[in-house]
Amino acid sequence: MNTRLLILFFIAAITGLSACKKNNDVPTVTSTAFLNIVNASPDTVNFYLNGTRLNNNSNLYPAGSSGYFNVTDGQQNYQVKKIFNPLTNSVQTLFTIPLKLDSAGDYSLFITDGTLANTFSTTDVLLAVPDSLAATNCYVRFVNASPGAGNLDMTVGDTVKFTNMPFKSASNFVLVGASGLKPISVYQTGSTTPIVSGHLAMIPGYSYTFYSYGKLNGTGNSAFSVGSNVYN
Repeated sequence: MNTRLLILFFIAAITGLSACKKNNDVPTVTSTAFLNIVNASPDTVNFYLNGTRLNNNSNLYPAGSSGYFNVTDGQQNYQVKKIFNPLTNSVQTLFTIPLKLDSAGDYSLFITDGTLANTFSTTDVLLAVPDSLAATNCYVRFVNASPGAGNLDMTVGDTVKFTNMPFKSASNFVLVGASGLKPISVYQTGSTTPIVSGHLAMIPGYSYTFYSYGKLNGTGNSAFSVGSNVYN
């Protein structure tokens, strides 16, 4: 699980001095958006903005997330590449994806199987838990990031259920009690037998994005499972 990470990049250009407009110059600041990269694929990858690597501190491992990076808004080209292969002495580019992001918006990019066709982004409407409820409640949502798994249902505790969620879809955030261990299960829509289930102690006042990843019959890093991002 990844706590929201805000890494700020300030890009400014100062215009040249004018002989007739002294002391009237201001820096031009590029507006930005926030982008979280979720690696729901079986490969360890790195990601780039217009050719410049963003995750400089570490590789992005399967089921890992970058946290929210501050990136230039508008349409930009992002690249996803595998890590350096010492056997071939090369870095394989998996795909390039253009994304158009609004200023100050929050987004997540889900890499599901290393292909452009199955990579998708979500607009993240992050909510703050009201002060009156923050001591005992949190927000949760569900994203189906499992290509080939069909529509999915997810239950959180005894009261919250996300139903009939197709691949590449994301639910809204729903308020749920955060006391004690919460049972979490994911089903194929129409089935009463969970594909995967478990328990999680959720932190009051936080928001959680749960996402499925992997294949129904997958093994190793390709096995079907559920990951989560945590925001405060």
